[in-house]
Amino acid sequence: MDVARKLADMALELEQDGHPGTMLHRVSEHAVALLGADDAGIMRIASRSQVETPAATSGRVDRAHQLQAELDEGPCLDAITGHATYVMTDVERDGRWPAWGPAAAAIGIHSAVGVRLATRDRGFGSLNIYADRPDAFAPADAEVAEMLAAHATAAFAAAERAEGLTTALDTRTTIGQAQGIVMEKFSVDAQAAFEFLRRISQHENRRLAAVAEAIVVQREANTRAE
Repeated sequence: MDVARKLADMALELEQDGHPGTMLHRVSEHAVALLGADDAGIMRIASRSQVETPAATSGRVDRAHQLQAELDEGPCLDAITGHATYVMTDVERDGRWPAWGPAAAAIGIHSAVGVRLATRDRGFGSLNIYADRPDAFAPADAEVAEMLAAHATAAFAAAERAEGLTTALDTRTTIGQAQGIVMEKFSVDAQAAFEFLRRISQHENRRLAAVAEAIVVQREANTRAE
């Protein structure tokens, strides 16, 4: 099966998954398979000194990421901040990241690829692929990583938007249920019920959705107790 077919199959699999969290793990696994690597994972940053690894094929990936934050250098960090793809064929001898390279070699990483995950409007982090041997990646592998990242970013962004819409719909449903309970209890119309919920939200400094959920949960508890 050629690379194009594998990428197409991955894109279909990600679309069917539809959950941002598990999609990142799938992308990491596909990266290892496509590039003949040993590990892969996703890096996200709050700042250059604070990074997280939401998905990885092993714990070593997070250690490699944390080393980049601690040392303030590395291909994965620069893939995000520099908007570029970086390939290291021998991390221990690559002068671009003189502190991180030997530290990565010490945990068994000898080749690396870092590619940015981003749409035109938003960056999501970087996809980082590691191998235990030097010279594991060629320029063609960087191109494959970029194609993989493009497919993954598009699918991830779509899933994140869909999840946001689902959450918004769920919230609207809960608020509507709470309105109905208030309308029944106090014999008021929908607008008055909504204003009642809004006043509670402001008075208690809680989100309207949280107030509504508490009312619905309390009604369900009372119904079960009867």
